[in-house]
Amino acid sequence: MERKSVLIVDDLEINRRMLRELLSNDLNVLEASDAESAISIIDRKYESIAVVLLDLIMPEQDGFVVLEHMYRKRLTEEFPVIIVSANDDDANVEKAFNMGAIDYISRPFANRILLRRVLTTVSLFDYNKDMAAEIDKRFVKDEPETDERTGLYTRNKFNELVAERLKKAARRSLCMIAIDIDHFKLFNRFYGREKGDAYLKILGEELGKYAETYNGIAGYFGGDNFALLAPNRQDILGELKKRARDELLDRNLEVGYCPKLGVYAIEDNTEAVLDIVDHAFTALSSIRTDYTRLMVWYNQDMVREVRDEFVLLSDIERGIRNGEFTFYVQPKCNMLDGRIVGGEALIRWNHRERGLVPPGMFIPALEKNGFITRVDQIVWEEVCKWQRKWIDDGHEPLPISVNVSRNDIFSMDFTGYFLNLMEKYHLPTHLIELEITESAYMEEYERFETEIRKLHTAGFSILMDDFGSGYSSLNSLKDLDIDVLKIDMKFLRIDYENKDKGISILESMVNMAVQLMLPIVVEGVETQDQVKFLTEMGCLYAQGYYYYRPLAVEEFERLIMDDSKVDFDGMQVSSVDQVHMLDFSEKQLFSDEMMNNILGAVAFYEVKDDTVKLLRLNEQYYRMMDMEYVMADPEYATHLRQSIHPDDRGSFLELFDQAEQNPIKGSTADIRYMKDGDDMRYIRFRIYPLRKQRDSMLYYGSLEDITDIINS
Repeated sequence: MERKSVLIVDDLEINRRMLRELLSNDLNVLEASDAESAISIIDRKYESIAVVLLDLIMPEQDGFVVLEHMYRKRLTEEFPVIIVSANDDDANVEKAFNMGAIDYISRPFANRILLRRVLTTVSLFDYNKDMAAEIDKRFVKDEPETDERTGLYTRNKFNELVAERLKKAARRSLCMIAIDIDHFKLFNRFYGREKGDAYLKILGEELGKYAETYNGIAGYFGGDNFALLAPNRQDILGELKKRARDELLDRNLEVGYCPKLGVYAIEDNTEAVLDIVDHAFTALSSIRTDYTRLMVWYNQDMVREVRDEFVLLSDIERGIRNGEFTFYVQPKCNMLDGRIVGGEALIRWNHRERGLVPPGMFIPALEKNGFITRVDQIVWEEVCKWQRKWIDDGHEPLPISVNVSRNDIFSMDFTGYFLNLMEKYHLPTHLIELEITESAYMEEYERFETEIRKLHTAGFSILMDDFGSGYSSLNSLKDLDIDVLKIDMKFLRIDYENKDKGISILESMVNMAVQLMLPIVVEGVETQDQVKFLTEMGCLYAQGYYYYRPLAVEEFERLIMDDSKVDFDGMQVSSVDQVHMLDFSEKQLFSDEMMNNILGAVAFYEVKDDTVKLLRLNEQYYRMMDMEYVMADPEYATHLRQSIHPDDRGSFLELFDQAEQNPIKGSTADIRYMKDGDDMRYIRFRIYPLRKQRDSMLYYGSLEDITDIINS
């Protein structure tokens, strides 16, 4: 029987030689001096490896990269990994065990003890594997071959049938397809689990029909994960994608929750089924956040991307240990006077070699792999530490908001963690505000609702970031107790080409915020025109390069030392109840006569092809113009043509064009009005656009007689 091998992974030749001499009598010895070489040996020779001795501290890529690779491919279940390292930091030990390591031996060590621990570990691991295999056999016998809900083969039966088919199939004739449903958790959230189960049943039926038609094999892996062995033909795969999509429409299901497909062309029929399925799901994972693609083929670049990601995560791990992560602050300003009302802490990575690394280059990897919480905690702690120092130095503090991910909420006692920070640094809770993106609220909604309630009870303020970009803004506002809304100018895209849509969206958001008495902070404000537009709309607070870029803490300190640039009262909502126009009609507060006296002369106009038609006017209008109050008179709608001074008719028409260009402020002009030939009055028109109709535009106008002012 061929002897099993030990793989020694260490960048120092002296360490490898010592271990080689110690173990070569009992095991064949394989050696690697870096992570990349180790991964290559493991992938090629994993069937003959009995144990891996792994050093964590190596140049370029550390031992965690190797461990991560093995953990992802489930190779830590095939043979044990023992860490042999001089670094016995508790965090590293815990992380290694969490990633599948069996033992952790610190240098220096006694040779006899190390040898005994290695050989004992190999023997026990083999024994446990045999026992586990026996248990698995018994379990598989009892496991059903098909899933009751979808009618498809369960995972073990699917793998068994695929292995048999591959032995008989022609080379390169088959492909493996991994399938899941886009945003399936959200589907269950909005439509309920009963309809979610119905969706899984529908998709299972379609895949079953497809497999029957083309002599394939369809399996259900739990959750919303499916797998399908099918002929490797573009036309057949195109039909599968189309059938899955069309079936959703036929069953009145949302297209936004379409199945996505990851496809792996099987080149070698002797390849392990688990690896084949893994390749298909690797392809699928590459488009899970890409809303424009429903199907993608596996390629080697995906493996490199995964490996690059592991390298990045390893570098981040080293950066955490070296204290390379810090925060910058971007001020939040009152747009009316430019004074600072607070700040947002933004994570920054000051890499030991590359300098400041842009957040976009590392945050997605942290979020994808669930490591964002570790870095978030560093930022939270640093912000609290800075606030404490700032206060101790005799300065008045401003509230600083920190970003919170859904991972943060789910991975710990979140409220308890922040309360501990407040106690540790003796800070009142109002000085640390919490920003959570709207999209994060949409999964595990009840958990968020409960946590936010606890945070409010503790005294924290909650800001909803990226409001309007999620799936159900109205629902989230209705159900969640939020203190501040944040809107990004990039989301609104308020420009000339689609300004009407952008304005309508922002108006709706501002109106909702007013009704709920919520301040709004607009992010990404870069120009004076945007400031003017937003303040006219009713927004008060902003962040952006027009005011300040994100600042290093030292720069931020120098800035807020100038009291004239700071508003320590923070963001405010008026304590005086606002008057809403609907109150006038719905609550019947005023009679028509009182309303006419309040509003003065008003009218509604329709403009079409440079023709202005007077549609409706109130009694005050008639009185001011000395017109008879006869609403049924067909001539009242055309009196403008005869009444406006000929020299002012051009200016009058321009009023409507100007109002459409500036819908918030409207337009104003003083127009000469003729009555009975010689009687001329000066009327100040204020015009505001209301809405477009098919081929015309509706406007509202208020009128004021300023004849006495002009003549005085």
